[in-house]
Amino acid sequence: MPNIFAYLVLLSSPIAAVVLFRVLTLERALVWTIIGGHLFLPSSTFIKFPMIPTIDRALIPAVSAFVMCMLIAPRMTLSFDGFSRTGRQVLYILFTLVIVTPVLTVMYNTEPIIDGRIVLRGLRLYDAWGLISMILVAMIPLWLGIRYLNTPTGHRALLEIVAIGGLVYSLPALVEIRLSPQLHTWVYGFFPSDFVQHVRAGGFRPTVFLNHGLMLGIYFCMSIISATVLYREARREGRVAFGWLAAAAWMTVVLFLAKSLGALILAVVFAGCVLLFGRRVQVWLGVVVAVIVILYPMLRGAGWIPVDTAYNLALMVSEDRAASLKFRLDNEDALLEKANLKPVAGWGSWGRNSLYDPETGDMTSITDGIWLIYIGVYGWLGYIGRFGLLTAPIVLYAMRRRSFGPSYITPGLIMVLSALLIDLLPNAGLVNYLWLMAGAIAGIVVWRPAATTGATGATEEGTASNGVELALPGGLRASWLMSEETTAPETRAARPEHRGRRR
Repeated sequence: MPNIFAYLVLLSSPIAAVVLFRVLTLERALVWTIIGGHLFLPSSTFIKFPMIPTIDRALIPAVSAFVMCMLIAPRMTLSFDGFSRTGRQVLYILFTLVIVTPVLTVMYNTEPIIDGRIVLRGLRLYDAWGLISMILVAMIPLWLGIRYLNTPTGHRALLEIVAIGGLVYSLPALVEIRLSPQLHTWVYGFFPSDFVQHVRAGGFRPTVFLNHGLMLGIYFCMSIISATVLYREARREGRVAFGWLAAAAWMTVVLFLAKSLGALILAVVFAGCVLLFGRRVQVWLGVVVAVIVILYPMLRGAGWIPVDTAYNLALMVSEDRAASLKFRLDNEDALLEKANLKPVAGWGSWGRNSLYDPETGDMTSITDGIWLIYIGVYGWLGYIGRFGLLTAPIVLYAMRRRSFGPSYITPGLIMVLSALLIDLLPNAGLVNYLWLMAGAIAGIVVWRPAATTGATGATEEGTASNGVELALPGGLRASWLMSEETTAPETRAARPEHRGRRR
């Protein structure tokens, strides 16, 4: 059970968001609020009131960033050509699908489930509101990315802060690799998951302040890829690049010691793609991943995913890992079979999508992959809506790739998002920063400031030097104006009004 300090940290985190927005540029403050909340707020600590979403480490940073952005963001003139309008319509359709699906799910699941000792009540209209409210909260980082990280400057800030967060986390991770995962217990009074799962190969898998070692592993994975992208971009710009390469190498060593094999493989493969391939190949690799992910349930059900090969490879590494993978695959087969009984709108919440022993009433299934959760709870409609919002930005960017200049920043961000999408197939780590990245990629296509249209490369070069901000009010304003000078003339015209709001 969380201690008092855990609740104090959780509820006081909006103060930290206010400070960040006072001392940093808007893009960096936004990203630090989301990433910092994920890395340092207590896991499995929440407050629940009727009729409102759960107040936890996902909701508070997202809402705090939303409020601050609405209060201080400058006005800007936007550019909407025919393709941008089409892209926005695609996102609107997917978002509408996500919102409407819970209502359909409730309508098709009003009957109770009765099987031996199992009695699960039917769904009511109240349940639809609960599902929709959770969706709206989850979509906040997506909208923030679309609206406020829709430039190469925002993408660069996102990659830099992800990489810096990985470097900061590497030291406490090494402590837990040596001593066992204890920091969350020492600081917040409890361990958020099953400790036995973090004993591996005669050592320990660290968690720091995350809810599971797998979440730590995938964060290091995206930090490594981000640092590699920044190294490649620094080389292209003729700047000193060795620091980012050294950071990537250091975090790779830490990830290896953390015993997260899946995350390590993803990090090596995608960081290698960033180093070896050009922008076009990186973007189209992202498109391939996006198509595979959106079609994965269909491919899995049709037997086109080589699960036997994956099991044999895992067996070559470790019998324990192979047994764990076999258990997951067997669960997926059974749960997918049940999901196919209600393929359109799913079974709904309250455990109705799970499997139970009719004699004992015990749950016999464990749902790991987030795709399987969405298919089971919301059906194909819910799955396409959510994963469409995550994958469509990659496809939309690929269709306009030629208009975005020579920078590696956004193609590299697509590589990071692609690695995270693959991780969602066996795991359920759909958290704020993933939605933020998808929104940032979508935003540069469908919601761009007018000055960046067709001139993204020049904008990137102009804002690359804005990497340090002063904490003083005057320094803050100067840093912000440097960013405005190189992005949108319309924003410069509105600067006096903006400065007045800041005061």
